[in-house]
Amino acid sequence: MAMLVVTACEIEKVGIPQPERRVALHGVLSASAFSQVVLLERTRNGSISVRGPSFELEDPLGSDSGIAENDAIVTLKTPSGATLVGREDNTVLFSTGGGVYRFSLPGSALERNGTYRLSVLTRSGERLGAETAVPSGDAAVVAESRTFDRTGDPLILEWPATPGARSYLVRVETPYGPRSFFTADTRVRLSGDLRNAELDALPHVFIPGFPQTVTVSAVDSNYYDWFRTHNDALSGTGVINRVSGGLGVFGSLVRLRLIDLRVVAPQSEPAAGRFRFVGTDVEKSGTLYPSLELYVESAAARSDQGDALSGSYGRRRTLGETGCTTCGLLGTVQSGQVELQMLRAWSARDTADTFVGELRGDTLVGTYRFGGGLARYVRER
Repeated sequence: MAMLVVTACEIEKVGIPQPERRVALHGVLSASAFSQVVLLERTRNGSISVRGPSFELEDPLGSDSGIAENDAIVTLKTPSGATLVGREDNTVLFSTGGGVYRFSLPGSALERNGTYRLSVLTRSGERLGAETAVPSGDAAVVAESRTFDRTGDPLILEWPATPGARSYLVRVETPYGPRSFFTADTRVRLSGDLRNAELDALPHVFIPGFPQTVTVSAVDSNYYDWFRTHNDALSGTGVINRVSGGLGVFGSLVRLRLIDLRVVAPQSEPAAGRFRFVGTDVEKSGTLYPSLELYVESAAARSDQGDALSGSYGRRRTLGETGCTTCGLLGTVQSGQVELQMLRAWSARDTADTFVGELRGDTLVGTYRFGGGLARYVRER
């Protein structure tokens, strides 16, 4: 009987064949870029152990656990018949960027509505090909600056119809990552209480106290089809791939609007306002965080929860240190108890320090995890 039970509980073991490591390509010609870039990497199949260090823009594949495809021959044929050769970033002295192939072709020199043909030859002899036509339209290079009170009128965006565009991509940068969507219209209305449906927690898109960039771009069919199918788990159509010999996207876009928003909101709550560090001259000269600007980003849904805070803090850089001098913060306040996450820049994914304190009238008193010592701030009138 025991043998029968053991036999009945055995699970059949089936060997799953290892999939082929294919070449993946990602390139988008941009009319506002200083140069044009194509990324080449291998898809993962378990044959190589990958690691996950911090992401670096100069090494987007190697620093993001990607398997860079090195030493490929990447060429771009322009509509006028010229052939350009891409240079891999890591071949430049003291540079990283394996699998990043760069063409010395500024966006201002891109020919509109003509066909660009990309060719790739890997070390293993694989050949990839793709083509795109850059839409028309004047590229926005200089940003428009605007203050946006998210409790007031909505943000209205308009732009001219663009020949050659398959669709328009509207994108808002947020501390939690970008919120983007496609539209066929040439006008959109974004309310201040808009939520980010691309994230599970549905945070607000516009966060008081943060600078947020808004862009509108005309995109070609390759870009539109790849990203609308790649990001939509409910479409059921699968990724639309127009790269022969591999997979990925080679598209083009023209940025039509570029707006730098300073998002604000009324600061009538006790925990909101501008706070300045107070103390002796020695304490003032030694503090890393001389000022705070706080907003109540959203009120708590239940009495046992704290209100969400957002805003910014002034940061005193030490000798040789780089980075922002005004950076973002997020936090909570509940029954006068305040906790703030001081962000390394403006991303919610990267915390540099934490403040825990108490609000006593117009004074905020607490300590930093790394900043050291007792800190006192007084709200400015």
